[in-house]
Amino acid sequence: MKILLLGGSNAGMREGWAFQFQKQASAHEVENRFLGAVGSLYGLMALLKMEREGAAHPEIVIFEYCLNDILLFAANCLRRKLVADTLEGIASCCARRGIRLMFLCLDPCQTTSKELRGARRRAHRLYADAATRYATPAIWLDDILPGGPAAAHYQDQNHLTVEASAATAAAVLSKLGDARVPAAHDAEIRFAYVDATRAQRRGACELHHIESKVFEGAFIRLKRQSECHWPGNGRLAALMLHSDDTSGEYLIRAPRCARRKNPRSKMQEIVANLMLLHYVSGTIATDRGVVIEMPDDEAALRRALEDATVLAIPPTAPFLDQTLDIHAVIFWRPRSVAERIAALLRRRAPLHFLQAGVGCRTRSVMSPRKTKSP
Repeated sequence: MKILLLGGSNAGMREGWAFQFQKQASAHEVENRFLGAVGSLYGLMALLKMEREGAAHPEIVIFEYCLNDILLFAANCLRRKLVADTLEGIASCCARRGIRLMFLCLDPCQTTSKELRGARRRAHRLYADAATRYATPAIWLDDILPGGPAAAHYQDQNHLTVEASAATAAAVLSKLGDARVPAAHDAEIRFAYVDATRAQRRGACELHHIESKVFEGAFIRLKRQSECHWPGNGRLAALMLHSDDTSGEYLIRAPRCARRKNPRSKMQEIVANLMLLHYVSGTIATDRGVVIEMPDDEAALRRALEDATVLAIPPTAPFLDQTLDIHAVIFWRPRSVAERIAALLRRRAPLHFLQAGVGCRTRSVMSPRKTKSP
């Protein structure tokens, strides 16, 4: 079988679960498209990118971004509805191409942090709800490791040991037969992935190609002064960037809104040339797209309100020498109140008819395990 692994840094480690799964699953064709320090929205973007490029689709997708979503929830960078819509988009994307899907739900090391415990509960509930709603199996770390995960199973706060990774790989391999095409007939992809080829450029910027171990594609490199317009509507959810030692702060402009954002990350102490999906923490709504600008007036740029970046570090290059490499923006169209009520009524309809005595037939699905409260 052709199997695609989509996961975070645990999937990218040399002795991580994905590396060991590839060894254990030698009878299959396994492709690992990991990217660390990003959440589930990147996984959806990766599937949409493969679809747009006409790549041969896999038979099975193993989706491992629960841990990263937990960390982003704890950092107050994610909305619950955004993750719910992302998981719906994953299910819809797989369903329309007949791809079997399985969620692999890892956790950070247990901690006394109230924020992290609450984030774990929120993420588990969302993944469990998605697994039930779309009849898609989920493998939980509590079920993989005897007695549940403990400090001895981690080499640091977020990364499993070689032994725990091997156990995770074996569990995934043993459950491959459970993977299912999601039952997502009425599910939607409520996101628009707008890549660099669709943006309109102006000023000192050019389109070029970047290829790395973890990601490749067309990017626009902006210098000061330049800007590019990205068509779309809804809320700006995230931007796919490449950050290096010349990267500097940029401006996001939308109707009635301007926000300053920093592409530099503390992760660059480990990976100097970093590919990262930058979530937008504030609400930037638009019906006319957004403009990404590299202004040459530093004082004016600093007066704009900041949209926070996780683990941000200051730029190091002189201001006028700074650049920005951007591959894509992602717009999100959340459901309105009326749409949420209609969706809830649709999900409850079969039960209502059954209780009313109408002879409709329901299909049983495999429910994920109930998570324990930390």
